[in-house]
Amino acid sequence: MKRIMVVALYKGISEYYGEYLKKVFGELAEIENYYIENNSLELNFDGDLIVTSSNILYEHVKRLNRHQVETIVMRRTFAKEGFEKLKQIDDDREIFFVSNFHEIAVECVSKLYELGIKNLKLIPYNTYSPYDEGTSGVKTAVIAGKTERIPAFIEEIIDIGDRIIDLSTIADIGAILGLSNKKLYQILDAYKKEIVYADYGISQMLSDSNDVKKQLRTILHFTNDSIIATDLSGYITEYNEASERNFGLQKQAVLGKNICEIFPEIRIQDIIDQKKTVTNELVTIRHITYVINKYGIYSDEGMLAGIVIFGQKYLELENERNQLKSKLIPRGHVAKYTMDSVLGSSKVIQDLKKVAVKMAKSVSTVLITGESGTGKEVFAQAIHNASSRKDFPFIAVNCSALAASLLESELFGYEEGAFTGAKKGGKLGLFEMADKGTIFLDEIGEMPYELQAKLLRVLMEREVMRIGGMNVIKVDVRIIAATNKNLLQLVDEGQFREDLYYRINVLPLPLPPLRERKEDIPLLVKAFLQDFGGEKHLTPKILKVLKAYSWPGNIRELHNCIEYMYQLSDDEIVLEDVPKNIRGFGGIDPAMDFALDGKEQVVLRAVEHFNSEDQPAGRKNIHAYLLEEGWKIAEQDIRFILKNLEARGLVEVNKGRRGTRITAVGQQNLHRNKRNPASHQ
Repeated sequence: MKRIMVVALYKGISEYYGEYLKKVFGELAEIENYYIENNSLELNFDGDLIVTSSNILYEHVKRLNRHQVETIVMRRTFAKEGFEKLKQIDDDREIFFVSNFHEIAVECVSKLYELGIKNLKLIPYNTYSPYDEGTSGVKTAVIAGKTERIPAFIEEIIDIGDRIIDLSTIADIGAILGLSNKKLYQILDAYKKEIVYADYGISQMLSDSNDVKKQLRTILHFTNDSIIATDLSGYITEYNEASERNFGLQKQAVLGKNICEIFPEIRIQDIIDQKKTVTNELVTIRHITYVINKYGIYSDEGMLAGIVIFGQKYLELENERNQLKSKLIPRGHVAKYTMDSVLGSSKVIQDLKKVAVKMAKSVSTVLITGESGTGKEVFAQAIHNASSRKDFPFIAVNCSALAASLLESELFGYEEGAFTGAKKGGKLGLFEMADKGTIFLDEIGEMPYELQAKLLRVLMEREVMRIGGMNVIKVDVRIIAATNKNLLQLVDEGQFREDLYYRINVLPLPLPPLRERKEDIPLLVKAFLQDFGGEKHLTPKILKVLKAYSWPGNIRELHNCIEYMYQLSDDEIVLEDVPKNIRGFGGIDPAMDFALDGKEQVVLRAVEHFNSEDQPAGRKNIHAYLLEEGWKIAEQDIRFILKNLEARGLVEVNKGRRGTRITAVGQQNLHRNKRNPASHQ
């Protein structure tokens, strides 16, 4: 049996609507109750549906909803008996609508006007407004069930009864519970006899006249789809206003005409011959493409009696679909990579994948480190998709892409009026949006220092507070961070909090540079070639060049290199298609010469000096050495020069004690440039 929970603010309200649903659905569903006021019990419900009594409770229930049970807000209307009491008042007078809560009074008045109350001026009564007997002159009050706010000067009270669940909510519940169309129709048909629903007045008029054509025309009038109905001979019997707008032909010009004459592009013979529905047919009419759906109209005896055609402009339909898709799955909220996306047969990669799979089963924070282009986000997404959170959001945030104030508002959200330009209603933060899922903080070493304390609170307490807000919001988020920086060095320099470092470095996952796993290059090359079409291949000679290169940009640089060769080559990729800065590796072009400027020469010479002395060639050592040699080059400039030398394959920049090493190509070019020694600049 299906299980439904009714959630309300007060116990009495929850029980009232719970009993009501029992009456409607009988033994088809088991109804449970939960109320918010003074209730310390956790909402640990794992049934089929939660129905809340108001929009205000909906967000609260979402936070309590441990099992992510589908939740809807009930819409309410009035019983016919109470509604008819108001309809019978024939004078145009002012009447207060009184409720325990002013917001509910406003909601009830709006609903009554929507249902067709036109003869009365209903005023939502607010106990804090200056209404009294002397100024208002109002002697009558309308209430919907028990209320304690009726003012003393009221002489007449009209009780229209407690509000009841409306027809659309009953239909929603029935559909969610998976009731058959026949059973749901029986329930709705019986329920309609008790309540006032949105088209109550229209339905009365139509049922009195028993005019089916009038009912059809009402539907045709309000839909945005073009609808054309024909008889079996193809003569047009109905043509709605949306068709007039879309096709540019007035109703009087097409009614009674044959569809083959007016719209030769729309064929109906397939429906007549095959008696099958035709959907999503693309038809071009007057240079505009439409999506056409065609259905047969059948008599009670099952005989085909006519045809109805629905049409929408293709571009409008696509725009609607794209808007809905963007709302459903915003950019960056879905992880597409899995462990199978991590390519490599080398032992280091296979070992890393095994470790990553184990990390996926944990809830602890992961810190992925590695040079730029080593695939940190691929691993982050793969860990998410291998975890129990894979069906929930994966949100990627680049901590270096936004200014501190913008990053804070994106991560933590803000309340309405928190600052100038804040959206009405405020904004949900990414931590809240990632609830039950994973948030990936890329380049965390770039996170502004003042934000690091707020991130630490999320890690420690699993709660956030919006900008301008007073409420603490609990979040269930797994954090994966990534950086290409040395965070301990940033800690020493006072740019990164030490306590935050130890909080995020729970499960460290260091990724190797491509130069340390060159045996994976053929596999990566094959995959990248396949991405671009797979029609071209590399010769063993070119693969030798690629394996000899140091790849300072790692996998990203390799991917760009393959794309460059694939797009600029002719029928096959030859050595001349390899980028020039890579082509000289692998013994193919040993005479390749790089023109080095003065600073590059002395930095390269310093690297050679330290290598020959078997000492680490780090930036600090190189800087001190050059000062002794009379060269004033800043450490930051040395870092930039080493990057350039590495990109040309003249050095290999390594971390740790090994330091930077000069390559064979670097030595050749250094000795070649000695013929033009650098001068002090």
